[in-house]
Amino acid sequence: MDNNTPTRLSRQNNQETVRLTLIVAVAIGLSIMGDTLMYSLLPLEAGNLGIALPLVGVLLSANRLVRLFSNTWISAVFKRFGPRLPFVIATILALLTTSLYGIGWGFWVFLLARIGWGIAWSGLRQGGYEAVGLADDALKGRLMGALWGIVRLGSAISVTAGGYLRDRFSYRVSVGAVSAFTALAIPLAFALRWPSTPAPSQEEKPPSPLAGWQMSQHTPAQRWMLIVGFLDAALEGILLSTVALFLTRQLDDSNHLVLFGMGMGATTGLLLSVRFLADLLFGPLLGALADKLGKTTTAFLLSATLLAGLIGAVKSPDAWILFFLALVFICRAGLFVTLSAAASSAAVRSKSPHLFVGVYTTSADAGLAVGPLLAYSLSGAISLPTLYVAGGSLLLAAVWRFWQVERQQSPSHHPLQR
Repeated sequence: MDNNTPTRLSRQNNQETVRLTLIVAVAIGLSIMGDTLMYSLLPLEAGNLGIALPLVGVLLSANRLVRLFSNTWISAVFKRFGPRLPFVIATILALLTTSLYGIGWGFWVFLLARIGWGIAWSGLRQGGYEAVGLADDALKGRLMGALWGIVRLGSAISVTAGGYLRDRFSYRVSVGAVSAFTALAIPLAFALRWPSTPAPSQEEKPPSPLAGWQMSQHTPAQRWMLIVGFLDAALEGILLSTVALFLTRQLDDSNHLVLFGMGMGATTGLLLSVRFLADLLFGPLLGALADKLGKTTTAFLLSATLLAGLIGAVKSPDAWILFFLALVFICRAGLFVTLSAAASSAAVRSKSPHLFVGVYTTSADAGLAVGPLLAYSLSGAISLPTLYVAGGSLLLAAVWRFWQVERQQSPSHHPLQR
């Protein structure tokens, strides 16, 4: 056999995986548009939809709460049936839930749609992780960056175009247009060519969701991977839910208008768009950096830079606050890509990759759900600047400990650093 044959096969496999991942990313990016649109329009349209404003928070968190249960269940479904059928069903469910947003049948129908979207997102995200997991380890960081960059582009387009259509025409026109784009994900899902997977034996029973949590506790490195994922997501939830309040308290609005020619709402929107677009603009670059320097090393550097940005934001006057917050959101994008790639590598080396992915994403969803609740429940006792710095410090300490544990576990071979 030609000595170059394994290399050619590996290169061909990577090319097929890149193609698969990009198509999966486009399908997810189309499917997520309705969910993203709700974060900008639902607070504005709640009264017209017959939804009390205090219930908006319940609706926007319902999809995250249901994922605490659906992630490990969906991972078991992927293991039992393979990725093709569950991913197709997830895109169909995404279209159904997005369409329900525009009907206006009140809180309970909207809540059902949000719960349905949470289940759909569990399947869509699982498909993304599984596509990236097929690549060589040295390529995972770049593929993960490309995957989430394309997904966030869908979010950015949805917020921008959907907001314009709502202002120019109506809320229902906006939701209808987004639903039309979401429908395009279904033929893409049907067209995907996933690698064949061995069928489970007749005696094999689908693993229970609890099996994933038990399996993930086998090594200290796996446990710290879950802890870091939780803390990283919790900090994201804190920042996204309180940045408008933080800017209002830190900036003098009149000086702000003089400096930038726009109000506080526009500034907040600009910063949040930086978070969405950072995955696209910087995600692949930071993913490549993770492939080169090592995933845990890159995660530590990004965590340290993020903490420095938070300290700068709480200490700096006026315009510098915006600069440092933009830096924080760019680091957040890099951390998301890097930790996702590290989790993908850890999953491949676990006893059940499908279940480990489900457990990791559930840990992250728990952080996203806890972050806003923690921020507002502690607002009377702890100032936002103190909470920001404390959250960044805790994340940095956890990443450092994860790096140490992983080295101690494999002193001669550090797979998650590669």
